[in-house]
Amino acid sequence: FSNSRVASDVAKAVDAVVDETIASKGQIILFIDELTNLVGATAAKTKLFTAVSEGKITMIGGSSAAAYDQRIESQPEIAAFFAGILVTDRSGAVAATETKTENERTQFRGDNVSPDMREMLANDTTGGTKRMDVIIQAKDAENQALRSIMSQNNIQLNDRIGNSDTLVVNLPLRSVNELSQSGLINYMSPDRETTSTGLLETTSGISVMRSQPSGYGRSSAYTLDGTGVGIAVLDSGIYTAQKSFNDGTSSSRVVFSKNFVTGITSTEDDYGHGTHVASIAAGSATRDTSAYKGIAPKINLINLKVLNSIGTGKTSDLVTALTWIATNYATYNIKVVNMSLGTAAIDSWTNDVLCNKVRDLNKFGILVVVAAGNNGKNFVTGQKVYGRIHSPGNDPSVLTVGATNTMGTDSRSDDVMATYSSHGPTRSFYTDNSGSGSGMKYYDNIIKPDMVAPGNKIVAAKAKSTSTLITLNPTLTNSTLNIAGDDNDMMYLSGTSMSTPMVSGAAALLFQMNPKMTPTLVKMLLEYTAQPLNGVNMLEQGAGQLNIEGAIKLARTYRFDSDINAFANGATLLQTGQTFPTASSTVGGTTFAWSQGILANHVYLTGQSLASKYHDAYEKDFWFENGIAYNSSGTPSLNYLWASGVTLNQNVMTSNGAAMGGGTVMLASGVLVGDGVLVGDGVLVGDGVLVGDGVLVGDGVLVGDTTFAMTVLAGGDNTACMQ
Repeated sequence: FSNSRVASDVAKAVDAVVDETIASKGQIILFIDELTNLVGATAAKTKLFTAVSEGKITMIGGSSAAAYDQRIESQPEIAAFFAGILVTDRSGAVAATETKTENERTQFRGDNVSPDMREMLANDTTGGTKRMDVIIQAKDAENQALRSIMSQNNIQLNDRIGNSDTLVVNLPLRSVNELSQSGLINYMSPDRETTSTGLLETTSGISVMRSQPSGYGRSSAYTLDGTGVGIAVLDSGIYTAQKSFNDGTSSSRVVFSKNFVTGITSTEDDYGHGTHVASIAAGSATRDTSAYKGIAPKINLINLKVLNSIGTGKTSDLVTALTWIATNYATYNIKVVNMSLGTAAIDSWTNDVLCNKVRDLNKFGILVVVAAGNNGKNFVTGQKVYGRIHSPGNDPSVLTVGATNTMGTDSRSDDVMATYSSHGPTRSFYTDNSGSGSGMKYYDNIIKPDMVAPGNKIVAAKAKSTSTLITLNPTLTNSTLNIAGDDNDMMYLSGTSMSTPMVSGAAALLFQMNPKMTPTLVKMLLEYTAQPLNGVNMLEQGAGQLNIEGAIKLARTYRFDSDINAFANGATLLQTGQTFPTASSTVGGTTFAWSQGILANHVYLTGQSLASKYHDAYEKDFWFENGIAYNSSGTPSLNYLWASGVTLNQNVMTSNGAAMGGGTVMLASGVLVGDGVLVGDGVLVGDGVLVGDGVLVGDGVLVGDTTFAMTVLAGGDNTACMQ
């Protein structure tokens, strides 16, 4: 009855539900959202409550704690028929207020039409007849008023994402304003194009930690190889016959494959990207004395094809794949999702449909690892560019990964940033559409990427020789890598696409070691133990370079006797008798300090308490930023989700190679918050040009996001490479 306008219509609808429910004789489960609107003094009619009191109906429902207290608990004649189950903490008025603030920060904000669609409307010369594919995040996809607008404007429904309220439609531009003003949608944006963004054991630090001895609460030794953990790879498909995935047997560790690309059915990797990505995380190639083994060579791979033979796809296909994961993750024990792809980050993370979908996976205990993008420089002038993090890497809940260049050596002493790796801050935004501030853009300005990992000229498994990448770039392989038979060949690729699965594989090892860890806790471990690169700022490297040795050394001291998600705020994470390890590692002959900090939107947090205590900010369906509150002037502070021992810091730093916070200030405190504008909305003082808004060249495609993708994948930085 959501379309009802008067109480009599509501009563009529409720009566019909009551009659049908009673007639079903117990075959219907009646759930009433916001129960307090339909019982007690506020009910449009009493028939429902009468049926409850007479025992004809038993129902369940939801409401806020305050509404339940006021409308049910305070009225004994009604309360007698209900048993309240409290599912949120009421530990005081302050906590309740802060919780409300957090929820408001994740709601849709500003104009409900994406800025690139607004620009298309402004530039339209067809009188609104031009049609385009659009994703509508509706308030209620079944709403008859919405369906009526669609019918009257010849809006074609192409797809509905599962049972969600997300619709994929084809519409004429003239219908956009009517939909926007209807009050029936949360947000709409173009069905944008998505694109791929392209000796691992030694350089990552896993080689010295692969074999774990008994101790640390375990009675026997074991091998860290990802056994039992599932990683969903959303990419161009996987060449399942590759020996990197069958461990020398006839059985492939690609346990499930599904295609989501409209118009094709094959799940094979006809582009050549997904196979390479999957083998970095999970390859078990034994050729050349296992020189090309992946990070977690025993994990199970879930192959979800979302890119076509030229490495592109549609946002709607990606959303459908993410929805499939939310339904099927338990069947395949999916703990990590790898997305070595992305699209232009235009919409604020609170509005972006991809961000909303990846955030949903956090509540299921899944860590989503996303490529930052390959737009860190102007490919004509070579000038450093900021503000080009791709979606959904602009979302606070995901772990966004940039790329470093190992210069082809195991030693970490010569590692540098890859010149093409995309830099923060995120420049997705929402537009104020009300009051005196109408038209004002508010940029997210989140410090990203979260961390970096080797991504330049990485050797890993090759798809078939007929794949597009090899056909167009035969020099990606050579006589050393290309031996008899497609199913055992290797190839080079470069990009944040390659660094992302290194981090995904590392996360899988941590989940194998302790399946009870939450995704946000795993994200903390990887950031806290990362290696800060000297002379590199946070907008380039985040917390620093992946250090699996350190993450495992710390994680093995953690309790695994009970569900970590249920720990009390401030409880120790350490096993009885364990002490906190020294915060440094030696990898590839180089000894370095851990970052000992994490990034939280516009600030960074430090303190050993981050890694020695459990904080409520690590719960499933939470992320670091939930523990940050901002007052009316934009000043941040820690809220109740962080226990004692955590320090909030605001400056964006250029590292001196020591723990996070060491070095010099790159951007002063407060620049990233407030009205969201960085020094005149375009120029980043002292270190290059910030290009955030992009130049529209078509239906949702921004210059720079795809133009040089093949250049990076095939060439990378022209320096020494692995052999």
